[in-house]
Amino acid sequence: MHSDQQAFEQLRDQARQARSLGHYGQAARLERQAAEWAKSLGLAASQARALLWEGYSLRLAGEDDLALAALLQVASEQLAAADPADVFGALTAIVHISLERKPACFCRALLEQARRYLADHARPWTAPLDFLAGELAYRQGDFTTAQDWHDRAWAAWRDEYPRLTPATHRWALCRMAFRRHDLVALEDQVARLSDCQPVVRLERQLVQRAQLLRWRAWQASGDAQASPAPVTEALALLSGRDATESRDNGARSEAMRALALVGRWDAVDDIGSQQEQPATDFETALLLGDLALARARATAGLPAEDDDYGAGSDEADSLAVAAPEAARYYRAALALAMAEDERLETSWHGHLVRQRLARLAPTSNHDAPGP
Repeated sequence: MHSDQQAFEQLRDQARQARSLGHYGQAARLERQAAEWAKSLGLAASQARALLWEGYSLRLAGEDDLALAALLQVASEQLAAADPADVFGALTAIVHISLERKPACFCRALLEQARRYLADHARPWTAPLDFLAGELAYRQGDFTTAQDWHDRAWAAWRDEYPRLTPATHRWALCRMAFRRHDLVALEDQVARLSDCQPVVRLERQLVQRAQLLRWRAWQASGDAQASPAPVTEALALLSGRDATESRDNGARSEAMRALALVGRWDAVDDIGSQQEQPATDFETALLLGDLALARARATAGLPAEDDDYGAGSDEADSLAVAAPEAARYYRAALALAMAEDERLETSWHGHLVRQRLARLAPTSNHDAPGP
């Protein structure tokens, strides 16, 4: 192999190793070096592959704008010699990023563009697009439709590039079972996800997260003896996490919710102190409200409840005066929820918050749940 080509492959190997360890910023820098090296050698296809993985790495690092810049270079087909699989991978990654920030109509248009690309190139790679359609429905709170899309995606899965990993599909099915309160399906999917035996750090986290969801579902169903308190698992989920190198993928929230359910407020406070939590996004504001309500519940000697899993009991009505902080966070979450609902063409986010506010102030017509 030519020495220049060897240098390119070495950079890409180093980037893969960095990703497997969760060092996403480092992986992105190595992929950028590899892309520049390939460009200098006139290897357009190799350049596109490195740019694609630079984009993936930047997304995992939480640098969505920089990720889009790299991905758009591949998806625009300016690199005419790019492998169609890489172009398609860039298109699907752009959809994934857009789900977090763009209107639902824009995301649907991107999905249609990607499907046309498959048709034009006669490629069978529908599974990632079905998965993303399920992700859109999930964000809209339409869990029945989301389940259908995720089932279809897994049925069409092919063990060839480009594809999502089996662990990614299994995690989505675990999450769906949790949201649909289907404990039998959840237990089955958690077992199947564990059987994947992932070695990459991000996918090992998916197994840990799924196990926490299962424990929370057991607790909510009253099966307190199904598993010991997951304190070790919750803390292990976040061990070694570098907030400057990794996006918040939900693991932190899930760990804090589990720890709050078993009254480990010392651990909750410790996790919270490791990273500032400005309530500038819906999920954070809702989490902070739920944690504040859970803490007030514990102070009042009431049983712990998982507000994220179910509607809760009427006991929370007695906390209207005792949980002003929770109400403050929920009001902040409501404003953010309305913006999300408008973006995603749904009313699900606002309904969630109104349910919580109504439990704290049941006589308030202003905060009563909508239809």
